[in-house]
Amino acid sequence: MGWDELAIVSSLVTGIATLGVAVFLAVQLRVQHKDSERLHLDAKRQVAFLNENRQQELFISYYETDSAANVFWKGAMDFEALTEVEENRYRMMMHSMYFLLVNAWKLERDGSDLRRLRSAWEATLRHPGQRRIYEKSGRALLQRDPDITEFVEEIYNELESLAA
Repeated sequence: MGWDELAIVSSLVTGIATLGVAVFLAVQLRVQHKDSERLHLDAKRQVAFLNENRQQELFISYYETDSAANVFWKGAMDFEALTEVEENRYRMMMHSMYFLLVNAWKLERDGSDLRRLRSAWEATLRHPGQRRIYEKSGRALLQRDPDITEFVEEIYNELESLAA
């Protein structure tokens, strides 16, 4: 075997080795991509869980102390009777719930199924005082996202028509 044939054989071996490395790297990239997708989904689930957990903690906090429970109930049922300090506290309680519900909307926890979110907004706007907060400042909080504004406005209108 002469130098020319040896060069051809070595080029062939080098080409095969390069192809093997390329195949190996492609497989590794695919595995990494699947792992990153899985990590991304896990992170989204974790954020959704934390948001839901925080929402439950917030709701529980409304009734943990008599003063918070009294302000929440008075605000929900007799909004006009709130003092200025009570109204501010009640507004902050409601705004906190709004922020958590907006996060739930953005996280699309249930995909396109909005029944759970609808139920949460119905509970958040159920009582007259809750709807007064929505009228006074809640609408403005939602204005950044026309889709959620439309969704919540529909619920608000339904509840207002039932109350009339």
